[in-house]
Amino acid sequence: MYKEYYGLSEDPFHISPNPRFLYMSDQHRAAYAHLMYAISESKGFAVITGEAGTGKTTLIQTMLTRVDGHTRTAHLYNPRLSTTDFLKFICEDLGLKTDGRTTKGELLILLHNFLIECYARRERVVLVIDEAQALSHRLLEEVRLLTNLETPKGKLMQVILMGQPELGKVLSEYRFRQLTQRINIRYHIEPLDLDQVRAYIEHRLKVAGYKGESIFTPAAVRMFWKFSKGIPRIINTLCDGAMIIACSREQRIVDEGIARQAIRDMGYLKPKTVSLFRRQALLYAVTGVLLAGVLGIGALAVFKQGAALPPAPVAEKAVAPAPPPIVKKNITLASLARQHYGFANPTILDILLLHNRNITDINRVPADETIEVPPLTDEQFFGTDTDGRPTLYLGTFENEQAIQMLRNHPLLLGKTLRTTLREVSSDTHWYSLTAAGFKTKQDAEKVFRSLKEKGALPAFAAQP
Repeated sequence: MYKEYYGLSEDPFHISPNPRFLYMSDQHRAAYAHLMYAISESKGFAVITGEAGTGKTTLIQTMLTRVDGHTRTAHLYNPRLSTTDFLKFICEDLGLKTDGRTTKGELLILLHNFLIECYARRERVVLVIDEAQALSHRLLEEVRLLTNLETPKGKLMQVILMGQPELGKVLSEYRFRQLTQRINIRYHIEPLDLDQVRAYIEHRLKVAGYKGESIFTPAAVRMFWKFSKGIPRIINTLCDGAMIIACSREQRIVDEGIARQAIRDMGYLKPKTVSLFRRQALLYAVTGVLLAGVLGIGALAVFKQGAALPPAPVAEKAVAPAPPPIVKKNITLASLARQHYGFANPTILDILLLHNRNITDINRVPADETIEVPPLTDEQFFGTDTDGRPTLYLGTFENEQAIQMLRNHPLLLGKTLRTTLREVSSDTHWYSLTAAGFKTKQDAEKVFRSLKEKGALPAFAAQP
């Protein structure tokens, strides 16, 4: 309706997944890097999650159009199948003829022979399961068993699970602990922030052929971000409705009034709620007022009694902790690390990144912002897995070759080592290594102390 009015070559806000319209936010760029890393390095299992409408399917479609000719893919987009239909779909999507094969065993033999042939030709085989949170427990177990198809040198098939956050909850169940232990890569796609919503809208208009000034005012964009909660699919629907309204009124600009009308037309939307911090601040404020009132009444009662009270002891003056540093000029993260730790390596820089989400590039630290520099305590190297079992962060490394020393360390034999891709600048990725498979935290602490004493952990090996 409005394409001619705005001079567009196609619909800019259709909700069908189209790789041409993919907006590479920081989150989507990182998710894409995780996917490509999982494929290029033949990682057995990868899990990508995100709310419905955050662009997971579009990301997968983009990846499938860019894999090289040595990668064979099967894309399952409707996982509500029986076990036999599941295996039959995979075989047929890989180009195998299943005529006459009706049993699970026959299909497994067909698939296994195909995987062996691909391995001999140095071809990768990747199974992508979309909407994986809808997989039945029986099919999830079948997926795990598929990863048992392997040679002594590696997996014959890689599996990528894409799903909503509920997928993480399912995988955290104790019954799926064997599957969870095989997951090498995880990433969660967060919704878009306000600036990203603005850039997202402009990007889609540009791809659709728009060449004029901004159609959506800042107030309209803010309202769409607020009510969509940063979900691209909902943003598409709001923008589409707003442009229809603007066109019908012969207005070129979508202002706040039109944005409100588009939101009213989608009556189920509610604005982003106040942050937990603000709710807590309000609660503390109310509690403080009530407490002050109670204390005031108590003080008045004591005053009226005229009781002689002994002088209150003089408290020692508290020593305020040193304030966190504030960067006065743009410096690299390595320079900041050397100032406070006396040395810098990828592990130290990654720890700083994890404590300062506002820093997205190791080569440039935002000026005039407070930087948190955590002490290198042992406790921050311990975590828990999705099943509640202890994990141990071993360090972050510039390349996979640097990880091999720890992979082969006698203290880590029998443990599950997981590599996570870390985007530390626009063109640099590092590898974070975590160990799992400890029965108790005491076991993890024992291994940690021994590795630390032997100088095997980069966070402590270079300390002066």
